[in-house]
Amino acid sequence: MRRNVFLAILSVLMACSLTMQAQFSKLDKYPMIPSDYNGAFFDCVSGYVAGVAKSMYGQYFGQITQGGDIYGYGTFYTDQDGEIIGQYRKGNLIFGIKMGSQTAKVGAEEHYIAYDLHTGDPLYIIKEGQKYLLPADYKDTYRFESLTYKNGDKYVGETVNGKREGYGIYYYANGNYYYGSYKNNERKGYGALFKTDNKITLQYWEEKKE
Repeated sequence: MRRNVFLAILSVLMACSLTMQAQFSKLDKYPMIPSDYNGAFFDCVSGYVAGVAKSMYGQYFGQITQGGDIYGYGTFYTDQDGEIIGQYRKGNLIFGIKMGSQTAKVGAEEHYIAYDLHTGDPLYIIKEGQKYLLPADYKDTYRFESLTYKNGDKYVGETVNGKREGYGIYYYANGNYYYGSYKNNERKGYGALFKTDNKITLQYWEEKKE
């Protein structure tokens, strides 16, 4: 009797496990925004100038509309969430990187992956209020790292198998920094270069053919 009950419970657990794996296999780390949508946002904000805005939340440096709205590529420096860099619409982050003291969160407000800043390990994915734990092999592939180069430049962001891939920030030795997406160590798609002269240059990078 006990053996039959045990086998029944085991079969249910296995079925649940397979279901969860099937669900997880369809779960992206964060929203995969189509290039056309990113391009539309890029076109919309291309004419906005760089500026500084202050609020109770913190200080913002980035693109601002003529009416003074935070809209476009920018960086928020906050006491609560640390540095938040990415794309903003009417003052709200719609996609980017939040780097606090303990974790880095990459993605949108309702769908993102969290990394341990001390180890670089991926921790979990949040989507629509649900928390998804990650398969063990994620740690062997996906990480959030700080990489320093001989010329003094530094990259802080996602990596795949040790290469710059995903979203990250590239800090130049001259003080400029670039936010955008990467693949196989190369920039791809849309991003923004933040300059020490308080100007922002939006850039688009074609994906290199292998």
